Amino acid sequence: MFHRYFGAAGVLLLSASMCFGQADQAANADKQKTADAQQLKGPAKKDDPGEAIAALMGGNDAHGKSGPDLVRSALVLHDSKGDVIGPVIRNGRTERGMPAFAALSAEQIDDISTFLHSRAADVSNRFAYKIGDLITGDAQKGATFFNGDGHCGSCHSQTGDLAHVATKYEPVELQRRMLYPAPNLIDVFMGKVTTPPAPAKVTVHLPSGEQISGTLDHLDEFTVSMHDSSGWYRSFSRENVTVDVQDPRAAHEGLLPKYTDQEMHNVLAFLETLK
Repeated sequence: MFHRYFGAAGVLLLSASMCFGQADQAANADKQKTADAQQLKGPAKKDDPGEAIAALMGGNDAHGKSGPDLVRSALVLHDSKGDVIGPVIRNGRTERGMPAFAALSAEQIDDISTFLHSRAADVSNRFAYKIGDLITGDAQKGATFFNGDGHCGSCHSQTGDLAHVATKYEPVELQRRMLYPAPNLIDVFMGKVTTPPAPAKVTVHLPSGEQISGTLDHLDEFTVSMHDSSGWYRSFSRENVTVDVQDPRAAHEGLLPKYTDQEMHNVLAFLETLK
């Protein structure tokens, strides 16, 4: 385990030195002041090299802080089991401020290479990431919330629109639809076929008593607009009308600030029983 952390931090230092060259003059001046102070105090305690490198580079996730992002590094791209990274690490680039790490073993070099290639693979395959262990709630408590405080049964039916819902969606997608029933933006981005959300309906009550209903186009504090049942575009000032909006997502959105983590897991566990 130490080898992997040490190796990852070491290669961060390596690539930073290769890409950015020498440290700036201000940093060198600070180092010189520190060295002068240490000479006055006497011999300094020798630090662990792995800890020193990790501290200098701000971590070991390979994304770089004071150095470059190694996940997309050409050095990693062309490396195979340390054949490109290894010689540079062992020989160093002293003219650019990088010391040699000649004592590193073949196993440590291989650890560095494996670590960086795994980080690059995680990024390139991020859309293939699998989420697991979502079904951790109590299905019985989920059913109680569904039919009780959640008021889900007022719009949904276990034997109607939700019949066999657990066989239609994977747990992660079922949870997303439970919390916010809209197309998955990642699916849209990836070009997958998605079902558009049901449009919100609106009814405008005029002072004369007439009611006009249709599909909501726009609503703000001044104006409401729609396409009525005949397809005509209608717009009204909200000054003298009453507006009633029927948005199928409103109830879901209203539950978001009320859910506890446990309640969300309980409801998901209940929905997973509808197969």
